[in-house]
Amino acid sequence: MKICFIERRDADTPSIERVFDTLITEFRSRGIECERQKLPYGNRLGDIFRNLLFFSPEPADIYHIAGHVNYIALRLPPEKTIQTVHDLGILDKRTGLRRSVLGRLFFRAPVRRAKRTVAFSEATRESLILISGESREKIVVVPNPVPPGYTERPKQMADRPRILQIGTAPHKNLERTAEALAGLDVHFRVIGRLTDAQRSLLEGLNLDFSSIDYVADRSMLEEYIAADIVVFCSLFEGFGMPIIEAQALGRPVVTSDRSPMREVAGKGALLVDPEDVSGIRQGIETLISKPDVAENYRQAGVKNAEAYQVSTVADQYLELYQEIFADRKS
Repeated sequence: MKICFIERRDADTPSIERVFDTLITEFRSRGIECERQKLPYGNRLGDIFRNLLFFSPEPADIYHIAGHVNYIALRLPPEKTIQTVHDLGILDKRTGLRRSVLGRLFFRAPVRRAKRTVAFSEATRESLILISGESREKIVVVPNPVPPGYTERPKQMADRPRILQIGTAPHKNLERTAEALAGLDVHFRVIGRLTDAQRSLLEGLNLDFSSIDYVADRSMLEEYIAADIVVFCSLFEGFGMPIIEAQALGRPVVTSDRSPMREVAGKGALLVDPEDVSGIRQGIETLISKPDVAENYRQAGVKNAEAYQVSTVADQYLELYQEIFADRKS
């Protein structure tokens, strides 16, 4: 069985590619032939139509669209196609005709055409059911896997805790987290490019902070290891990978009491209202001032992350591949 993974040509953020790097390595270790094929054109509207006109898939038994280029399902044989949908974020800031066209092109038509659609969370699956009108049976939930090397690394809370925030996009809610930290004796570490407004806010709050625009995989692991608490109070997500990564390493997590973050976190994170600055602050202060509470969340997080090990997630995908392959042969 040969699987061809269809990927976007240009990755503005490499998180999706990281997920499939991990999975493909696992598949190959099991003797599964895997090929990766990038689309010939980029992500702009004109590029989308050029991809639909000129893309020619390599021969394969199964085609797996690896996210954010789901429209290319329209160029693939439906009985051999599986797609992963990470989230529907592309629609969040669109309205009117543009939203309608993108919704049909990226989600409704691909879900209806592909043999199977994988969502990273139950929240994403419900959104896809609503937009496509397809049955729950056709859309399945398979979570993200924990990357290699993310194993428990115990660490005692520092006298001046290092608070790690992943992401600076508007929905990552950095501004409220920063306001929640004002006056606390902590170091705020931010992964992601700060806008001028964000930097001015952090400086105006007199926060002790540092930031880095982008880190490679190994450096990202080191950022988690150095952290005392990971704060991920996002307004919305398709999954929420930093929650699982932090839990796997044994770091206490504060995250949003919203779907899918609360489902992903299980009992292994302190949940807060992401729009309530005082609630975010109280959650962080609780983990700093009450070591027994922090330890309970830490232990529960490590246990929760076990369900996201790559071998477990790969098993779920292989079951889908084998089902599609068997249906074609019959």
